[in-house]
Amino acid sequence: MPDEATEPSQSEPNHGEPHGRFFLLGISSAAFAGCVAVTFAGQFITGASATATLTESDLADPLTWLGAALVTLPMFTLLYLERGSRFARLRELWELSGDLLGPVVARVTFAELVVVSLFAGIGEELLFRGLLQSWLGTYGLLVALVVPNLLFGVLHWVSRDYAVCAFCIGLYFSCLLHFADSVNLVTLMIAHSLYDLVALTCLAREVRSRTDRVSC
Repeated sequence: MPDEATEPSQSEPNHGEPHGRFFLLGISSAAFAGCVAVTFAGQFITGASATATLTESDLADPLTWLGAALVTLPMFTLLYLERGSRFARLRELWELSGDLLGPVVARVTFAELVVVSLFAGIGEELLFRGLLQSWLGTYGLLVALVVPNLLFGVLHWVSRDYAVCAFCIGLYFSCLLHFADSVNLVTLMIAHSLYDLVALTCLAREVRSRTDRVSC
């Protein structure tokens, strides 16, 4: 005979799921809007040309997309090492991402992950590589390469190792933008978005798989 006391609770909707989805999309939208607003305000105040190199021709150029795919190769290698590494500190980076984002990204659709990834890739590259690196270049190359990515790391601080990893990836992007003639800001926006999309998708699938095993 079913337990009448527990039966109604089993049929109640899970209000946490849409809340988590809307929270992720809301935070991503707000962060993107903030990055864009600061970038345009910064251009006006400093005279830096953060958006001057953005062109539709770059977006339509197949070489831009090929370059973005090549840029992500070291990052995907790092992602692979994080997920399966026997080195505790590398594995902890992935587990930390799962603890922070896993319960939320596991509930969102792939289309929503695409939106979140685009917001992060476009907004952050526009601000950190577009505005800050361009503006700080007037104070010397070392300042332009290091300072924006120190800030990038600090704003991604969920642990010391996570912040160091974010700093290194940001520095890698900054060096590519400065030294590689074939890499432009659009290339980095695409690479950043693509990496985020793959990482979030892997994270979502891992959490769903873990949940399915527990429920069985």
